[in-house]
Amino acid sequence: MSEYRRDGYTVLPNGLSDAELSMLRQTCDTLLAEPPKDGGAGLHNIGLGEARRFLRHRHGDFPELKTFVLGKTMADIARQCLGAEPYLFNEQFVVKGAGKGASFAWHQDSAYVGFDHTPYVTIWMALDDTSEANGCVYLLPRDIDANPQIDPHEWQDDTNELNGYFGDDPGLPMECTAGTVVAFSSITLHRSGPNTTDRPRRAYIAQYSAEPIRDPKTGELKRFATAMAA
Repeated sequence: MSEYRRDGYTVLPNGLSDAELSMLRQTCDTLLAEPPKDGGAGLHNIGLGEARRFLRHRHGDFPELKTFVLGKTMADIARQCLGAEPYLFNEQFVVKGAGKGASFAWHQDSAYVGFDHTPYVTIWMALDDTSEANGCVYLLPRDIDANPQIDPHEWQDDTNELNGYFGDDPGLPMECTAGTVVAFSSITLHRSGPNTTDRPRRAYIAQYSAEPIRDPKTGELKRFATAMAA
């Protein structure tokens, strides 16, 4: 995947099988039926209730999801991007509510970690057809070998998020069909627009690191460091 190093991302149309897509949709809808728990203020608490829900860290509650997130499809993509055996670092569904789904500011995922670390890969999966109208992801291409740094970010109290880019480039919209996979580096700047349609926009994100990510001050793991299934 030379384009991943050169551009900071790669797109895999039909990266998910029909069965994988169906399972992810069903799991997401089951979680959506639960009361929102991720709203409110607070540093790095980036949910906005029904407008922007992050349904986090639930693969242990759903055997099929756990098998998928630790299985061959994800392992193959992560391995090619990282050039190493991957560890599951984080996973979550992201849902933008119909007609009111909030946008998300420019940021690098690494900026949310809070300390220096080896960049990881974010594997973003479209569970619905995505367009600019329903809040697709936008990317700023980046040579991740030439520019491996975390850029300065500012916390935005009004929108409950970090912002790491204040330029005029709108980025490249990742308009795609359901089942498409977009893999990008944790140092690739990206954003997403609002959902102005009458249907929710669902996505699933799984992130993988080449090594366990530990807080250098405490030695404690940041989120997960789960080896992939053999």
